[in-house]
Amino acid sequence: MTKIKKIKAIVCSQNGKQFYLAAVPSSILKETCFISRREEDPKEGFQRKLNANRAKNIAKYLDSEKGCIPTSLILSAQSDSSIAFDSSNSELSFKVKEKTFLVLDGQHRLYGFFECQKDYSIPVVIFKDLKISEEVNLFIDINTNQKGVPATLILDIKDLAGNQTTLEEKQRALFDYLNKHSVLAGQFSGSTSKVGYISRVTFNDATKDLFENGYFADKEIDVVEKGVKNYLEAIDLIFHECESEKAKLNNSSLFKAVFAIFNECIDKTFYKHQKLRVDYLKEVLQPISNLKYDTYTGSSNSLFTKIVNDMRSQLNDYRSKYNTIDEDSIFE
Repeated sequence: MTKIKKIKAIVCSQNGKQFYLAAVPSSILKETCFISRREEDPKEGFQRKLNANRAKNIAKYLDSEKGCIPTSLILSAQSDSSIAFDSSNSELSFKVKEKTFLVLDGQHRLYGFFECQKDYSIPVVIFKDLKISEEVNLFIDINTNQKGVPATLILDIKDLAGNQTTLEEKQRALFDYLNKHSVLAGQFSGSTSKVGYISRVTFNDATKDLFENGYFADKEIDVVEKGVKNYLEAIDLIFHECESEKAKLNNSSLFKAVFAIFNECIDKTFYKHQKLRVDYLKEVLQPISNLKYDTYTGSSNSLFTKIVNDMRSQLNDYRSKYNTIDEDSIFE
């Protein structure tokens, strides 16, 4: 015999749609929820594939790190769920069986709860009497119009939460320093993404390697700041010499590209001059002034890869020496 579950709930209405707000134990949701995935049901499925690692990380956050996830799951009660609301007791009742609720939003959070050792109380929004077309439209609305917080803002406020990594702390210090004391002063945007500005996300992606590898990996932040400041000044001089309209450091693709070759340029400059003066760095970087930066259009990963490869080809161009090689003796 199918069990009927009763929970306290409140009813809401918006533009003709009725839904309920409630808290449901994860053990009950495990017995009643299902996902309509596109690859499993090409005709009517619409959810993306579950990322199992993401669900496990959520479980770890809840069980081991004593985290809290107050965001509501959004569910659609199916036609045979026998869902009913008793206004006199503010109680919502439904059948506890497979496929009582279709998950419209929050599948990774839900499966994260399923991976947990404890039975958690989970906030839910439950719709009723939705057609499949309405369920899909609601799913689309949630994932387009109701957008999440930009990644650059999350990075910008992490220091307020006190949970920055050591790397992020160093990157924040360098970001703030360069935004005041470099050729890019005033051209960094800490909390938003804007055309013509380097966002914190772009900056962190670009500078991660210099903090983890190469000469500056184990140096104090003031040493890193001086080195990167000189490097950017040398790059800026190179870009001005090549007279390309698009050769600008506040171009995100070029910014990431010049940091992709950062460590090798530092090594070459030390090898030749033992110092990182701007003029010495510029001498090493001079070959990249030969590139036609106006031909690089777009912002795709393939474009970034091409720019980096072209820069490296210029920096390591030994082809002119090949003409003097005696092929009869190169293997002796």
